[in-house]
Amino acid sequence: MLPWGTADDLEAFLGDPLRPSGPLTYAQAVADDKDEAFPRTSLDALQDWGYPAHQVPEALGGRLASLEELAALSRVLARRDPAVAVVANSPVAAAMPVWLGGSPEQRDAVARAVLDGRYVALGLTEEQHGADLVAGEVTARRTGDVYVVDGVKWLINNVRLARFLCLLVREPERSGLRSLTLLLVDLDALAPSSYELLPKIRTHGLCGADVAGIRLRGAVVPVSASVGRPGRGLELVARSLTVTRTLVPALSLGALETALRCTVDFLQDRRLYGGTAVDIPFVQEELAAAYLDLTVADTVARCCVRVMQVLPELGPVSSAVAKFVVPHVVEARMRRLSTLLGARYFLREGHWSGIFEKLLRDARLFSLFDGSEPVVLSALAAQLPCLQEDVDPRCADGVFRGGHAACGPLADLRFETVADADPVTAGLQDVRTTLLRAHPDDPDLATALDLLRTESDDLRTQAGTGLDPRSELGQRQAERYARLFAAVCVAREWQASVDACGDAVPVSWLTAGLLALLRPGERMPRSTAEQMFAALMIEHPAPPARAGSRGEGRTLCPQQ
Repeated sequence: MLPWGTADDLEAFLGDPLRPSGPLTYAQAVADDKDEAFPRTSLDALQDWGYPAHQVPEALGGRLASLEELAALSRVLARRDPAVAVVANSPVAAAMPVWLGGSPEQRDAVARAVLDGRYVALGLTEEQHGADLVAGEVTARRTGDVYVVDGVKWLINNVRLARFLCLLVREPERSGLRSLTLLLVDLDALAPSSYELLPKIRTHGLCGADVAGIRLRGAVVPVSASVGRPGRGLELVARSLTVTRTLVPALSLGALETALRCTVDFLQDRRLYGGTAVDIPFVQEELAAAYLDLTVADTVARCCVRVMQVLPELGPVSSAVAKFVVPHVVEARMRRLSTLLGARYFLREGHWSGIFEKLLRDARLFSLFDGSEPVVLSALAAQLPCLQEDVDPRCADGVFRGGHAACGPLADLRFETVADADPVTAGLQDVRTTLLRAHPDDPDLATALDLLRTESDDLRTQAGTGLDPRSELGQRQAERYARLFAAVCVAREWQASVDACGDAVPVSWLTAGLLALLRPGERMPRSTAEQMFAALMIEHPAPPARAGSRGEGRTLCPQQ
């Protein structure tokens, strides 16, 4: 079954989200959010459908065969309730270290638990240290065949519901980066007196998620609980985050998709100045810009998730690009959409059960998941030297082909924490030449492609200057790299789709997409806005439960 077919099945099973009540409806999402209630009703419905099986690799008895499929499923849920999407996908995110580096026995045990409907939690952060994992103070002292674990981990999703906890600890007898080890802790097997599950932490978004902490006091864990080699915990965490950061954009896209449809639906019925609100030119341009952002972000997210499947050695770059670009674009665009809704944006009732305001709060948290923007940009800045390496751009051709590749066993994903070269942006010159030859009389496209080339040349020059990834300059250069990589993805996928099925979308859309990434905030030409607004109006009349149910949204680059 193709990945998007699975997303279709889930969409059909869940039904119309505009129903007045029921699991994974907007009304249920807003009610759970208001009460800060764990979304049990919606999660039970997903259990009935078999969603937990998609959190477990096929080789271990589950149905996870493609990261694209998982992203599509996540997006279906996030369109309805991002909090449910986060909770439902927490097992695969928390268990990623086990899927990548665990022993056969550990993988089997965790797989059985998830398939039985149990949760897995990931304990990395501590209140006093945040993203500075190296400074963690939770210790595991080895005594014979066991570790004795002490300390407090904080901001852990589902720890109070979990059977297993992947826990990052410090071994005091080790030093430096090799002092950190990941332990797979079976909470059912711990002595009750050796740990305490802390109260739920209240948040401004994703209010229904059960985020808490754990305090361990002399908890005894067998040495065999080490995930991978002792002392290699930080490496395994980095590899795991490389995968999960690639999946977070699907949640952002789902939120923006519903926010855009909600806004269009309201404005179509809103009577102002002798017509409807969508008759106002400014409103049309704003909606067109939102539609453009959605299509661009969708293309970037899709390409980056494919990198993990066909070119995993580039994962340290592509995952950071996806994690920065997509949530950043979505957050900014949803704030703009809120201004079109006006006072309705603040209401928790009425139009679509007041879902927009919840979506806006929830979406703001996605830029924090698996590393905040500064953390992700620092990680990307460290990858800048790969731009200096010569590489055949054809290595990345599989990223831009239609169809949906299986990712193979997650344990077989082979990549380091540093990318050696970047064959995606290495293809810029070829695609630029092809596009200019095909559209020689299009000055706007030429301007966008010249800007792309200038950015590429400048970044390659800067790549060898030894920037501090945590400096302000390092952050700025990393953002430029992210936008360059994303823009090249858009251009290369556009050209690949043209080669496969002809020029089905006006080239002005490609130009607008490139400039949206390279010059954010610049308004597109009125003629392009009119084209995109017209396309949005054609798409919008489909019922929300079915519109875009294939999970990929509208794209700049048509797929086969």
